[in-house]
Amino acid sequence: AESALRESESRHRSLYHHTPAMLHSIDPEGRLVSVSDYWVEVMEFSRDEVIGRKLTDFFTEESRQYAETTIFPQFFKNGFCQDIPYQFVKKSGGKIDILLSAIADRDASGNIKRSLAVSIDVTQRNRAEEALKQAKEELRLYSKDLERLVRKQTEEITNILTYTPAVVYIKDNTGRYTLVNTRYEELFNVRNAEIRGKTDYDILPQKAADQFRISDSQVLKELRPLQIEEHIQQSYGLHTYLAVKFPIYDESGAISGVCGILNDITAVKKAQTQLRRLSGSIMANQEKERSAIARELHDELGQVLTALRMDSVWMYERLKQTDPKASERALTMCRLIDKNIEDVRGMAFRLRPGVLDDLGLVDALEWYTADFERRTEIACVFEHNDVSSLNDGISTAAYRIAQEALTNVARHASANRVEVVLKTRDGLLTLAVADDGQGFESHHLSESEGLGVAGMRERATLVGGALEVHSEPKKGTRVYFKVPIDGRLGS
Repeated sequence: AESALRESESRHRSLYHHTPAMLHSIDPEGRLVSVSDYWVEVMEFSRDEVIGRKLTDFFTEESRQYAETTIFPQFFKNGFCQDIPYQFVKKSGGKIDILLSAIADRDASGNIKRSLAVSIDVTQRNRAEEALKQAKEELRLYSKDLERLVRKQTEEITNILTYTPAVVYIKDNTGRYTLVNTRYEELFNVRNAEIRGKTDYDILPQKAADQFRISDSQVLKELRPLQIEEHIQQSYGLHTYLAVKFPIYDESGAISGVCGILNDITAVKKAQTQLRRLSGSIMANQEKERSAIARELHDELGQVLTALRMDSVWMYERLKQTDPKASERALTMCRLIDKNIEDVRGMAFRLRPGVLDDLGLVDALEWYTADFERRTEIACVFEHNDVSSLNDGISTAAYRIAQEALTNVARHASANRVEVVLKTRDGLLTLAVADDGQGFESHHLSESEGLGVAGMRERATLVGGALEVHSEPKKGTRVYFKVPIDGRLGS
């Protein structure tokens, strides 16, 4: 029995010292009577340095007061405590957080003779909990700030949607409304709550619904923004809206719908129409004035110069036998008059070529390109196909655009060659003027340099056509003018 007892005691002692837990025992006076190997290893003391000392000598001040005033009295009365939070101070001064649980070992009379305690190091857990607590607090503050920011942005967007004069709507990818703004509600006499889930055909007139559906479908199909003009019949007349429509994507990047923003440009369109009419009237009057000046130059000044030439020839014939020097002066006068007659004819033709009115655009451009090559010494090639008869407006516009384009070549291009091509095909007249000059960056044109281009665009627009200018540095410039012969340009 004694041998078995010694063996059992040896096993328990081995278990006590080799268990990876801080084990200790104290007597009723709170002095350490035993500590495990792991206890002294963690606390960095030797066993001789701790046995006989009070356990609270190894506590922080706060833990010491808590133990002596609260826990120890309760333990030596009840003989039990569990998960008591303390802080131990190691020999090196470091602190560790522990949870201590203990039971009492009593004698035969039932008196507590010592404790059997285990301390669990929870330093890392407490640090993790504190870090988690701090992270939660930071997350709470961030969430609060984010909510405030969302509320602010929502309020700003709501104010924009409420007070903007533009019509704004959002639809899902099936064409059903999810949101409309105040202006939309006023325009179509509906409410946002009533319109959700409905389509254009549930709300709008057939014609307006067709317009919206076609343009919205195009945005969803092509997955790109679209800018078009849409016409809506209102109680006070037909209004024109400039519509900007674009796709909306969800969090995964899939398209979820379309947003439309419409601005009423009816007044602007009316002003543009009036301005275009005024511009057309001004240009028409300019052509009339040019024609009148050309006729005066040709008929009156030309006749006077012709009469002077005849007199100079008469003087030359009369004087060449009797006064050779005077006859030579008369011949010089005749040559100067010939040059002036030629210059006057050129000026009159450039102001308003009679051939344009009498023979048409092709003959006028043939003469002008030949005259341009003679005056500038720039090779000028004119090509055309069988151009049918054109109305005066289109002929004049095409001639003036070619004239302005060639003038720009002479002034700015430093070109060696220029081509003018005039063609008609499928009811469309196309004029192209291309040079091999120095070119330019189109978006760098100053306003003064762009006035000629602006004039050409205006002429093209007035006859229902369109003008394009393409240029790159050292790659020349190309001017394209196209217009339907009936004056209506397709898309």
